[in-house]
Amino acid sequence: MIRGVLALALLGALSSCTPSGDDPKPRTPSALPSAKVGFGGPAAEPVPAAEVDEAMFRTPSQNIACLLKPSEVRCDIVRKSWKAPAKPADCELAWGNGLAITGGRATFTCAGDTLVGTSDTTLEYGQALRAGTVRCESADAGLTCEDETGHGFTLASSRYTIF
Repeated sequence: MIRGVLALALLGALSSCTPSGDDPKPRTPSALPSAKVGFGGPAAEPVPAAEVDEAMFRTPSQNIACLLKPSEVRCDIVRKSWKAPAKPADCELAWGNGLAITGGRATFTCAGDTLVGTSDTTLEYGQALRAGTVRCESADAGLTCEDETGHGFTLASSRYTIF
């Protein structure tokens, strides 16, 4: 039984091989795109960003809505499977329904309103916007926003990162 399983595994591995010279452009793992950009995967080259003074936009899934300004961004999320850390004592409003970059650092939102439903403009996957010192890029793995100091966040329904 074990020999049969090993033989099938070996046959499967060998069937994906091509004779030397048949593939004019061999692909290395580092050259392959990753759906994990922003979540520990290899970093892709950033897409060119359209310059704007200010923008309100949503992601194609309509799950994330953002307000992008020259030195800050706020993004609210509708559906998420993660939980924000404990609400700080100085937040008297709704806590952790999004992320923001303000004052040169990324943080959870403390807000009494929502950006959800405020924009008909979609930032399609593979597109980016820049307002002043802040840049946001939409990808199917999540939305990543970063300021010129390198501080920012990636936001998705399944997880988030703050950097």
